[in-house]
Amino acid sequence: MFNKINKYILKNFLISFLIVFSIFAIILFVGDFVEQFRKAAGKDVAVSVIFQLAAYNFPSLISFTLPITAFFSSLAAFLILIRNSETIIFGSAGISNLRMTIPAIILYLVIGSIFVTFANPLIAVFEENYSKLEYKYINKIDKFSAITKNGIWLKQENFEKEISSVLFARGIQNEGRDLVDFMILEYDKNEAFHGRIDGELAKLKDEFWELKNLVITPKYGEAKFKKSINYATNIKLDDILDSLSSPTSISIWRLIKFINFLEDLGYSAVDFKMHLYNMIFLPILVASLVFLSSSLVKHLKQNDKFTKTIIYGFIIIFCIYFLTNLLDALGASSQIHPFLSKALIPVLVILFSIFLQNSQNIFRVKLQ
Repeated sequence: MFNKINKYILKNFLISFLIVFSIFAIILFVGDFVEQFRKAAGKDVAVSVIFQLAAYNFPSLISFTLPITAFFSSLAAFLILIRNSETIIFGSAGISNLRMTIPAIILYLVIGSIFVTFANPLIAVFEENYSKLEYKYINKIDKFSAITKNGIWLKQENFEKEISSVLFARGIQNEGRDLVDFMILEYDKNEAFHGRIDGELAKLKDEFWELKNLVITPKYGEAKFKKSINYATNIKLDDILDSLSSPTSISIWRLIKFINFLEDLGYSAVDFKMHLYNMIFLPILVASLVFLSSSLVKHLKQNDKFTKTIIYGFIIIFCIYFLTNLLDALGASSQIHPFLSKALIPVLVILFSIFLQNSQNIFRVKLQ
C-alpha cells in the first residue's frame, strides 16, 4: 500500500504538520507566558514560577489547537503540491485527489490516536501541576474541596463563631448544593479541636448551610439533637465546583472509572463525559478536517490564486468553531447527549467535504 508515491505524500504532510505545529506552539507559549505575567502582577511571583506555569499549561493549549493545526497544515501541504505541479504528475499516474488524500488521512489518524493514548496522560499530569502552582502563587488560596472514594471533603471558615472547620459528606445532590450524611469537625484559632456536628442533610444557601436532623457534640459537654440550624460558611457553590478536579487533569485511561465514581457519589459528571467523548472523537475530527482541506483544493489548478481558498478556510474553521461551542453548550446543559454533541461535528465536516468533492458535478447537472 505504501509505495514510493504514498511515502512521498506522507513525508510532505508530516513536514507541513511539524512546521505549522511549531508556529502555533511558539505563538501559544509566548502568548500564555505574557498572560501568566499579567495574572501574577503585584503578587510577588518569581519569573521562574511564571515560566513553570506557562510550561505546565502549554500542552493543554496545544491539545486545544490540534484540529486547527491539522486543517491548516494539510491545506498548506495540498497547496504546495498544487503549486509545484505535483498533483498533475500524480493525476497522470492515475492517482486521483481522493487516493492522494488517503495517506494524509491515515497519517493524521495516527497523530490523533497517539495524542489521545500517549500524550493525554502526560497532559493530565502537567495540568495537575499547573493547577497546584496556580492555587499556590496566583490565587494564593487552598482548594476548598477534594473528592475521595468515601465522599467529599470541604474546608471552610465560620466567621460568626470565629472557627474553621472541615465538612465531610458521603453523598452529593443537586449539583453540590445538597450534601447527604455529613460531619463537621470544628477547630479554634489555635487549631485545637472545638467540637463535632453530625447530620443527615446540609443545604448550601447564601453564606450559610442549612443543617437538618443533626447532633451537636461539643468538646466538653453532652451531645444535643437539633432539628435544623443555620451554619455560617465562606463557601460558595462555584468554589466547590471550581476546586474539584478538572476533566483535563484526569488521564483518559482513568476517566471512565472516575465518571462512574462521581455518579455513584451523586455528582453530575457531564463535563467529564464531554471530555471523554472529545478525546474519543479527536482522531476522527482531525482526519475529517484533512478530508475537508482536500475537498477545498480539489478543483484548484497550478496557476490559480490561493487567496480565496485560504480565506474560505478561515471562514469554515470559524463556523466549525462556532458550531462546536454551540453543541458543547447543549451537551453541557444536557439538552442533547454528550456523545451526540461531540459526534456531530466530525459527521457534519465529512458530509460537507463530500458535498465539496462533488459540487462541480452537481452544478454541471443543474446547468444541463
